[in-house]
Amino acid sequence: MRFAFLVFANVLIFNSLAVGQHFYYTPNTVAIPVLVQKQDFGVSTGTAWGNGYDALELQGIYSPISHGAIMLNGFISRSNEVRSNRKEGAGYRFFELGVGAYHALERGSASIFAGVGQGNLYNYYGNENFSDFRVRRYFVQPGLAYADTYFRCGLALRFSRLSYPKGQSSFDIDAQELDAIRKIEEDSPFFLPELGLNGGIILSPFVLAVNLSTVFPDVPGLNFSRFNMSLMLTFELGKVKRTRK
Repeated sequence: MRFAFLVFANVLIFNSLAVGQHFYYTPNTVAIPVLVQKQDFGVSTGTAWGNGYDALELQGIYSPISHGAIMLNGFISRSNEVRSNRKEGAGYRFFELGVGAYHALERGSASIFAGVGQGNLYNYYGNENFSDFRVRRYFVQPGLAYADTYFRCGLALRFSRLSYPKGQSSFDIDAQELDAIRKIEEDSPFFLPELGLNGGIILSPFVLAVNLSTVFPDVPGLNFSRFNMSLMLTFELGKVKRTRK
């Protein structure tokens, strides 16, 4: 576990130097919940880093019925200076809703979710040049999570259909950026398999976890930020209720 956190710290340092770059998509953290029974509820908050950004992430999961759950996720990059055209770079805001089913295992749970998300991606290139896109994503996500008394880990595949239903862009920008925008306009929607991994320690009712989410096929010419790493703290209300009982 100590090694994992050292690797995580090195990635954060590297990515902090990359803030200010442009991108046209990045995966948010893939939520991989451990759900056991009706009324299980968890809320997570944390910070995420990738190639060209750092962001705040929020996640919520709730099981209103046995074997059924609702999921809410939010991703907000720290980009006020970009959106006010005071600093070059990218600003990305994305929110999604999913519904799914789960099955409790002896240690952990298996789940599958489907849903839709929408957000806004704004790039400022300097000299009043910008691009502004609406981003929409439909997804199906099977996942498997393991949990014991002190440790948790999980794996999920998120199969995404990514589209850009509305947008505008300046034309007096770098040729590589303009080529990426033209390719997005011509080739979207995209089918993107995404991989989510996490591992963390349990300090009941809290979980502190490191998460890695990635678009695992190559996407040449689109200027996607393919990797997202986050550190998330989760509060699990279901565990509190079961402990009291």
